[in-house]
Amino acid sequence: MTGALAGIRVVEFGTEITAPYCTKLLRDLGAEVYKVESPAGDPLRRWEPFPYGVPDPDRCGLYEYLNAGKRGVTLDFTRQSHAMKARELIAEADILVENLPSGMVDRWGMNNDSLLRMNPRLVVVRISDFGREGPLHDRQTTSLTLQAASGWVNTREFGRPPVQAGARIPEYVAGGYAALGALTALRIARGVASQLVEVDVSTFESLLSALPYPMLMAERLKRLGLPTNTRAAPMLGIMRAADGWVGINCLTGQHWLDVCAMVGLPEFGEHQLAIMSGGPERDEFFAKVQPWLDEQTVAEIVELSQAMRIPAAPVTDGASILSCPQYSERGFFIYGGSESWRFCRPGAPFRLSKTPPAAPGCAPRLGDMTADDTSVVKHAKSVDPSINTALPFAGLKILDLSTFWAGAYLTCYLGALGADVIKVESIQRPDGHRFSGALLREGDDWYERGPLWQGTNLNKRDLTLDLNSTRGREIAMRLASNADVVVENFSPRVIENFGLDYDSVAAVNPDIIMVRMPGFGLHGPWRDYVGWALNIEQLSGMAAVTGYPDGPPCSLQGPADPIAGVHAGIALLAALNHRDRSGEGQLIEVAQIEVGAAVTAEPIIEYSLTGVVSPREGNRHRSYAQGVYPTRVADEWVALSVRDDTDWAALVEAMGAPQLGADERFASARRRRDNHDEFDEVVSRWTRTLSADEVVEAATAGGVPAERVLTPDRMYESAQLEARGYYESIDHPITGTHRYPGWPFRITPGPPRHHRLPPPTLGQHNAEILKGLGLTDEALVELENQRVIGQRLANA
Repeated sequence: MTGALAGIRVVEFGTEITAPYCTKLLRDLGAEVYKVESPAGDPLRRWEPFPYGVPDPDRCGLYEYLNAGKRGVTLDFTRQSHAMKARELIAEADILVENLPSGMVDRWGMNNDSLLRMNPRLVVVRISDFGREGPLHDRQTTSLTLQAASGWVNTREFGRPPVQAGARIPEYVAGGYAALGALTALRIARGVASQLVEVDVSTFESLLSALPYPMLMAERLKRLGLPTNTRAAPMLGIMRAADGWVGINCLTGQHWLDVCAMVGLPEFGEHQLAIMSGGPERDEFFAKVQPWLDEQTVAEIVELSQAMRIPAAPVTDGASILSCPQYSERGFFIYGGSESWRFCRPGAPFRLSKTPPAAPGCAPRLGDMTADDTSVVKHAKSVDPSINTALPFAGLKILDLSTFWAGAYLTCYLGALGADVIKVESIQRPDGHRFSGALLREGDDWYERGPLWQGTNLNKRDLTLDLNSTRGREIAMRLASNADVVVENFSPRVIENFGLDYDSVAAVNPDIIMVRMPGFGLHGPWRDYVGWALNIEQLSGMAAVTGYPDGPPCSLQGPADPIAGVHAGIALLAALNHRDRSGEGQLIEVAQIEVGAAVTAEPIIEYSLTGVVSPREGNRHRSYAQGVYPTRVADEWVALSVRDDTDWAALVEAMGAPQLGADERFASARRRRDNHDEFDEVVSRWTRTLSADEVVEAATAGGVPAERVLTPDRMYESAQLEARGYYESIDHPITGTHRYPGWPFRITPGPPRHHRLPPPTLGQHNAEILKGLGLTDEALVELENQRVIGQRLANA
């Protein structure tokens, strides 16, 4: 195998999605992965559908997608020889990834003391719901209640209860963060001897980290005396066209004016905020725009919108995504399985020019390789004393040409852990993210106050350069020639027009690693389409699986950007590993629509196996009863799951309704699902008499998974986050002290802080950076007079 992680050995003791997706990404990048299963196998092997409707643990499409190309090892830990083989595997591994219950970790001898004796240079990645410490570390959860606790369950459709994200997307998010943490820790491990490096990954914090800083926005609204829990709907959002669903998503005021002109309703141009917030103008506008939509096909609307540079995209599901011309031209979807059964699945979510992702191969069959026939080749490990364990990216020079969120999220992470990140924008066209959340122009410096920009641009130095000028481009190229990494996420033509594409940069800096993160990819018929997070969610299938069965697809409203940033970070750290070994730089392409499809694999796989597009599930689960229920406080909700008969008995006791224990409608998990409406009615009658906190306390006392639906105004109040130090107070020179979110894992030994530097002001470091290139004070004055640089927004 010749991937970027060639020579890296990974042992996975994981089930279902979080740990297997983490190791899938590492395997995509060339690592050798041993998947260890008990004789019963990963429970995901029993996840429907199966080919021909016949259950078969070796023919689960989702299992195959997550575990393709791994080496299977079936071990019975009650047998001494099998336990010995596990120790041998661990002794020669670089990384161990597990998401096992804490009791099983001890029973299988995988606590830190035992692992240190087996392998004193091991990276151990532990994925759990709330992390390994804190008051909630052993809380019983389900995907629904964990989403509720982290703010992912919210009102996506006006007038209906809050709803979860579909297709188990949150579990892929946690797996992605785990892979990022694993490769960061691998770098740290190179600098230590005889010391385990542990990565403690919290799924709860992973989900919170992938939201668009709602706690910072709520804080800002509160300071301005405005309501903190209003949810403004994107305009237009997801709408019904003549032949399907289409997303038309206004990111700027100009987009809104252009949309009103496009649909023939210019008189509504002045009413954007009122319509977004659900004012009386909303119903009038949508009533008038629907007839226009009814006369247009999705393709016609997308083509017209894109011609006007309005972000628009079709809303695809497990079937229609396969015929999308952009995915088809790029050959993203591939076939897996074996000769006797075939199915379609996403390819790798990143492309590396010198070390392309490995072909998937087949997933291990249960029992294919046992303790008696495995062998591991020993390999030596050396210590690199230049690695700073507290700042593992110290010494890396990053040129950040990103805009908005996806690329900036990656560079924020690199800067937090020691890299020198130079953020480039201009006074003519600053990073558009500065305008997000700039609700009121509080003085001439209003563009410095946006909480979303601040949260994404910590740990950087800011340089303004007019890249439309010859002088600005020359300086940018000088910076690129001295950089280790260049990151950008514009549409492809932007950077290419500036002459800062990979080929141009590599001509002066052959060792450069360039990360390009276009929304739709560097090639294909839609390469120059404009889009942002909501378009990515819509085109990748994320929106189609979210919402109620009888309602429209719903946007997740945020996570596509940081998810893309995390995947780009994984690919970059792998490429740095390859460069350290070979001296070779390369181009990394991370198309955001492909990352979105990679974490929404299930509907694609299901359709390819069955020919049926499964309906949206709302808040329901295929195996047990659950829901999101009202409480006695208006707009306060609680999520609750009843996984089995034990949960049901405990809930019956909490509700003080013993007669329900004998009710045949609810006598088993199947009966509760079959009578779900009645189940919801019974639970709602009880929850309506209590506050959300009272419901959670009563339910969780009996071990029933339940969580209050977290809203932005309460995100700073979590005792779990406080105990784990998730927020970090940092002073901004203009807006004061804010508590910024950190990263959803703790690395020990590793960085003691989440962030190093406050978010910079516009052009704050112009002189510092340019003098570092040898420019004189006179040259800086000349550049400022020519408006190539500056520290004030032009025409503000």
